[in-house]
Amino acid sequence: MNSILLIIIIIAGAVQGVCKKEYDTRVSGGAYSFNAAATLFALLIFVVTGDGNFEYSLQAFAYSVGFALSYAVATAASFLAICTGPLSIGSLVIQYSLVVPTLYGLIMLDEPIEPLLFVGIGLLLISLVLINFEGKEERKITFKWGVYVLLAFIGSGACSTVQKVQQINCNGLYKNEFMIIALAITILILAATALFTEKKNIAVSLKKGFVWYAICGLANGIVNLLVILLSLKMPASVMFPVISAGGIVTTALISVFVYKEKMSLQQKIGLVLGILAIIALNM
Repeated sequence: MNSILLIIIIIAGAVQGVCKKEYDTRVSGGAYSFNAAATLFALLIFVVTGDGNFEYSLQAFAYSVGFALSYAVATAASFLAICTGPLSIGSLVIQYSLVVPTLYGLIMLDEPIEPLLFVGIGLLLISLVLINFEGKEERKITFKWGVYVLLAFIGSGACSTVQKVQQINCNGLYKNEFMIIALAITILILAATALFTEKKNIAVSLKKGFVWYAICGLANGIVNLLVILLSLKMPASVMFPVISAGGIVTTALISVFVYKEKMSLQQKIGLVLGILAIIALNM
């Protein structure tokens, strides 16, 4: 059952990437309004899957605020990093954020350390480098860009870590309530940012991009829901590397077969290593 849920998470993650790519192709600008609207649809997943009884605690609320701030920072910083510096290197560093929940599981939760775990993570990191690094970059690395990438790295890693810690410390309770509050706060942060930075184009962006941010948001909600469900069933040191490795393979396949993008030899090697990483992490 865990394997099926992991596959759904990986596919839903790939769907988000496709939606963002399609939105960027068809609609110019509106990054904050897109993410705010997508987060609204993600919130609907938790409203619909809830049992109707909204029970909460002050402890769980603190985790919701932590997740919301982390998610908003990760989203905004990722976008700013893309705008101000090299895309491939920035994406690579941000994808390394999986190290944060993985190390948390190993150090703080005393999760078992298996030799194949290090083999899998090592193959995954090499795979990320080979697939993402294209060589030439039009934009130069600057201090500002470095700050954005660092914030995106910390924010992305913190999101996954907070989700797992919340479920552990709250004994598996408040799954939906935790995310409803967290996503609502995130929407407010992103919407406020959009009003200050995109106020002239918000209406047009939301109208033209409806299909893409709706699907993207629903897929994001599914990913977050299933990650929370698996957080008490799988070690963080295994779950997050598997999701990342699976994302590498799925994204590469979509790029080749859907968008007809050609892969270099190093990217093909990276894809193979990504598959080997999944095998090693599941053994």
